[in-house]
Amino acid sequence: MTTTSAGPNGRGLVDIFRRYFQFEGIIVVCMLIFAVGFNLFYLYPEVAVKVTDPNDGVLHLLLTVLTIEAVTQGQNFTDPWVGAPGMGFPLFHYYHHLPFLSTAVIHILTLGVFAPVSMMNWTTYLLLSLFPLSIYWSLRRYGFNQLTSAMGGIVASLTATPGLFGLDFDSYVWRGHGLYTQLWAMVLLPPSLALSYRVMRDGKGYFWATLLLAATLMSHLIYGSIAFVTLGALTFLPAIRFLTSESAREAIWVRWKRLLILLAMVLVVTSYFLVPFFLDRPFLNLSVWEQPEKYNSYGYAWVIQSVAKGDLFDFDRFPSLTVLVAVGFAICLRRWKEERYLIPLAIFLLWLLLYFGRSPWGPLIDLLPLGRDVHIHRVIAGVHLGGIYLMAIALAASWRWAMARGGVRYLAVAVALTLLIMLPVYSERRTYLAENALVMRESQQALATESQDLSALFEKLKRLPPGRVYAGGGAKWGVEYIVGSVRVHHLLIGEGLDMMGGIYHALSLNSDLQILFDENRWELYNLYNVRYVVAPEGRIFPDFVRPLQQFGRHRLYQVETTGYFDLVGSGLEFAGGRTDFYPAATAWLASELPRTKQHPTMLLGRPAIKDERSFTGKVESSAGPSRGTVLSEGIGSNFFTANVAVERDSLLMLKATYHPNWRATVGGINTDTVMLMPSFVGVQLPPGDHEVRIEYRPRRLRAILIGLGLLALLLIAIGEKRSTALSGWFTTSVLARMSGAVKRPRGARRRQRPRHRIRR
Repeated sequence: MTTTSAGPNGRGLVDIFRRYFQFEGIIVVCMLIFAVGFNLFYLYPEVAVKVTDPNDGVLHLLLTVLTIEAVTQGQNFTDPWVGAPGMGFPLFHYYHHLPFLSTAVIHILTLGVFAPVSMMNWTTYLLLSLFPLSIYWSLRRYGFNQLTSAMGGIVASLTATPGLFGLDFDSYVWRGHGLYTQLWAMVLLPPSLALSYRVMRDGKGYFWATLLLAATLMSHLIYGSIAFVTLGALTFLPAIRFLTSESAREAIWVRWKRLLILLAMVLVVTSYFLVPFFLDRPFLNLSVWEQPEKYNSYGYAWVIQSVAKGDLFDFDRFPSLTVLVAVGFAICLRRWKEERYLIPLAIFLLWLLLYFGRSPWGPLIDLLPLGRDVHIHRVIAGVHLGGIYLMAIALAASWRWAMARGGVRYLAVAVALTLLIMLPVYSERRTYLAENALVMRESQQALATESQDLSALFEKLKRLPPGRVYAGGGAKWGVEYIVGSVRVHHLLIGEGLDMMGGIYHALSLNSDLQILFDENRWELYNLYNVRYVVAPEGRIFPDFVRPLQQFGRHRLYQVETTGYFDLVGSGLEFAGGRTDFYPAATAWLASELPRTKQHPTMLLGRPAIKDERSFTGKVESSAGPSRGTVLSEGIGSNFFTANVAVERDSLLMLKATYHPNWRATVGGINTDTVMLMPSFVGVQLPPGDHEVRIEYRPRRLRAILIGLGLLALLLIAIGEKRSTALSGWFTTSVLARMSGAVKRPRGARRRQRPRHRIRR
């Protein structure tokens, strides 16, 4: 036995710690406490400073409040009507919503002690702070030791990018993007992958894997897709370890069968969302205003250059983490015969290649779940997750080396090396969060200075007759109309007012058209029911935009409109797909048709006509004689009512986004709805007085599928309790027959049957 330079006393000291105080365990606990504690301390302004979000957090707060109202009012809280932004849209019909449901349930169970905004801020704060534990737990499930897993916790929150929507702070904090649902998925993704990997490897734990995968999918569709694509890639790891041996092929086949079973379970549990999603996909917008990189990503040249410069992990600082990724990559290659080291390697390489996007892969990228609807740039999450695992392995290498030798001197070297690498990174993250807190406090002070004027403005708008409010939108002067760092548009929608002009989501067909709003055309104010305008003093508007009242530097204007309803004609038709919609809608808006109230009937999903900007039918040169009058209107959370006096055959148009789930009654009798340009709801009315109610009601199919999904979860749980008996039955009775059917050559069953000669 060789002695170390530390001497017998140093080795004896370490041995004493190992034996009596579990030295390695103490190190692990201290590291995790430091990683989580750092986040808790420097992220605390996220809950301590009360200020409106300047990002997508405003929409997420609105959705949380809406979910609470739907639950308490007994409505279908998995598919409510979201009326405020963008002419309304059934957002949950297409958008992951588990975070809002979870927050609403907590709010209700705590008897409303915490306001919705506080619930959102606290869940953001805690999830972001505890993310290191998610990484630690997942690495342990993959089979890595405590020390390596703890290193994962140390580096988990340290990535930095130039706003690439990854796993870094910029995606979630106040000065960033406010990606609330992605935060939930970020925390759920590592443990769901780890548990599902163990299911594929060992054939056990289906219930928790199904639950976590379903939760990840319903927190963020892209992250759920990342999980399943990753698991598909991990099924091939035995082929790398055993090359082309028979045992590798058998292991891959077994893992694929288990993955398919897991996928089927998740699909059943989430079918209440997925089935209606795909049935009504034609009404889901493909935005022309989104940056092309969102759908196509950035190309291999940009990605490789960004990796080399350190911008994917260490933007605007020394690339310490990028170096760790490279070292971890080399270590994993060197230890490729151990499967757990292939997992970070596979995750990182798979998503780095897919992050190249559409330019190198072309139509192959559309084979990913959701196809062309997916924002490819969000798969940076897989790059970051694989990178974090590689960093952990690299950072733990010096500690494994020191622990193996057992001397205090070696341990000091490992500590010094870790501090040398980590302290500058933590210092930069501390500076970033300190700047975030500073901007929050400055905005809080600016809002406090104008609080009296703003409160009076909000109260006035809430007392006025219902109508949409315009404050410049997201592509015009509204960008610079701010208080502190918060746009006035955000403040107004934060008050629950029905806003027009700001694109908080691009899922509605109407959302893209808001950019084209012309402030000088009265017919567009009437088309969108923009009754009120809020603008800074000095802003000039046409005469029909009449000043109503001034609140400090903010001026309130009013425009006469017909309200949320109007009587229109439709002698035209438009047929085409959702990609044909925007050119046709822009041509219609630029024409005289909105002024003469001629709204073509939209036949989405039908074969497009040759020129997507043209319409079939008869164009009227003027609005013609009066069609009648909307006598009164009523507005609820998921319905609109109107009393109408019709003078000639007309369509009653509701100025809200069309969806097949709208149900109309005229005088209490069910009536069909039609889709009118620009994606509004129409009901045909003959001359006379009519009482009309238009209500958003999800299909009964959704409730049936919810029950089916809950039943499936219950059966999976029962199956886990009796796993041995069920596993034996499933293996012998089902999988064996499936395998036999696949491997048995044609005619084999016929040859096995003995032929008996019939004696006469």
